[in-house]
Amino acid sequence: MFRALLVTLLASSPLIAADAKTVEAVKTAERGWAAATVKGDAAALGNLLAADLTYTHSTGDTDNKAQFIANLTGARKYHKIDYDSVDARLYLNGTAAVVMAVVKLETSQKGGAPAAAHLRLLHLWVYQKDRWQLAAHQSLRLAN
Repeated sequence: MFRALLVTLLASSPLIAADAKTVEAVKTAERGWAAATVKGDAAALGNLLAADLTYTHSTGDTDNKAQFIANLTGARKYHKIDYDSVDARLYLNGTAAVVMAVVKLETSQKGGAPAAAHLRLLHLWVYQKDRWQLAAHQSLRLAN
C-alpha cells in the first residue's frame, strides 16, 4: 500500500512542478499587464490582451481590446498598479487560469488629478497563440 502511494506521488510530482511553473507564468503575465497598462504600452498590450477581451471597470464601464488600449492614451491614465496579493488557479488542463488579486492603483480621467483606488480584480487568462492572454477583467472597489 505504501509503495503504491509512493509510486503515485512520484508519478504526479512532474505534474505538480509543471502546474507550479504554469502558475508562475500566469503571474508573470499578470504583472506584465500591470506594467504595460501603467506605461500605456500599446504594443505589449496588443500581445497580452485577447482579441475578444471584455474589460469591465469598477465603475461598470466596459471596454473591448481596442477601446481599452485607446483609452490609455486619452480618456484614462493608470499612474500605478501595486499588488497586495495575487492568486492564480489553473483550469482546462492548464490552458485557462483565473487570477484573483487585490491592488492599489491610481488613475486619472481626461487629464485630471490622479485618484487612488483599492480594488479586487478577477482576471481570466487563456493560453493561446503560444502565450497567456487576458480575456476578461472585472474589478470591485474595496475600502481604501
